[in-house]
Amino acid sequence: MKNSECYIGIDIANAKFDVAFLTGEGRPARTATSHSNDPQGWTEFRQLLAGIASGGTRLVCGMEATSNMHKGLEDALRGDGRELHILNPRAVRYFAKALLKDSKTDRIDSQLIAQYVLHLRPRTASAPLPCGLEELREGTRIRRRFIEQRTQAKNHLHALLRRHFPGYQKLLGHELSKRLLVCLSHAPSPQRILATPQHELAAFSYGRGHHPGASFAQNLHLLAAQAPHPCLGPVTEMLIKTAADQILSLEATIAEVDQAIEQRLLQLFPDHPLSTIPGLGSVSVASILAEVADVHRFADKNHFIGYCGLYPIVWESGDAHHRYRMTFKGNRMLKMTFLLASASARQYNPAIAAFYARLRDRNKSTKAAGGAIARKLAEIAFTVLSRNEPWSEQKAMAGIQKAQLMSVG
Repeated sequence: MKNSECYIGIDIANAKFDVAFLTGEGRPARTATSHSNDPQGWTEFRQLLAGIASGGTRLVCGMEATSNMHKGLEDALRGDGRELHILNPRAVRYFAKALLKDSKTDRIDSQLIAQYVLHLRPRTASAPLPCGLEELREGTRIRRRFIEQRTQAKNHLHALLRRHFPGYQKLLGHELSKRLLVCLSHAPSPQRILATPQHELAAFSYGRGHHPGASFAQNLHLLAAQAPHPCLGPVTEMLIKTAADQILSLEATIAEVDQAIEQRLLQLFPDHPLSTIPGLGSVSVASILAEVADVHRFADKNHFIGYCGLYPIVWESGDAHHRYRMTFKGNRMLKMTFLLASASARQYNPAIAAFYARLRDRNKSTKAAGGAIARKLAEIAFTVLSRNEPWSEQKAMAGIQKAQLMSVG
């Protein structure tokens, strides 16, 4: 295999990883191997690759981004002239569908990844993140999972309250407030609520100096008295209590993570230009920096918007009228960051607020306008990152007005 190429597909699992080797013509280059996914297995695999490369063979390795199970091997393979590509699992999955692959084993998956790298020839190898950015990426991504878990727990609790405390939103509000969660944690059924004096409910603590209050306790008693089933079974009580406790715990954890991310961001990037954009908080800035890494890898803002997945696609079928929806592609973290930050930017960023008002005046729906201002916020972030200069309200307003004139013309 002297002066040749070897395309290597690596299928990662928690305990091991399987490896397939293909020549530039797509034939097996050597027998497939399997190694333990631990330091011993990584060292063994590196030694194997060194032996292959010693004859002048160019090595092109590919592996899927599989949770964080690939991180250890990725770090071990960096350097030594190896070309390493971290692949989007969705892209590999669609590649398998295009080849009409219906069988799936770890060995087959490693061969598929090797074929993907061989035939699609990724343009650039994946670059490692600096230590600080890797830490911020890990923190912001796990924070997103905590938020998703909290949302799921809230949905479960809403379902339980609709069934066993009908009309709770009229008396206690649409949000699951901390005072409601604390009360349900102590008294998770109508019977237990009614058995607890109102002054005790009013005195429950959910933070320094914060208590439900007499008015809330009175409404909670009224709600419990109207419940269709005053006595709930032990399983239902446990579910209500567990959901309330889980939401409170996750909210406390998210607050701690936010504080840690903010402090780390200030240590790594004090006075970063992104922090000057109204509507972007510390967690949003940290997430953008961690996901983007090097902004110069994007040729222009359109490539960046495509990477974020903040663009509409036509959705039609047969004689149905076409409509537009946002693509499902793109970096999920960046997309969510800009979509969530757009609500805050609409309130605090004058350029975004003016842009949103013009879209609504043109009868755009709130959903369509929300997606458009998320895209505009991403364009502003790209410009600030590319130029490495603070946000300017005057320049932002001038750019939006110029774009509006061009669209009219």
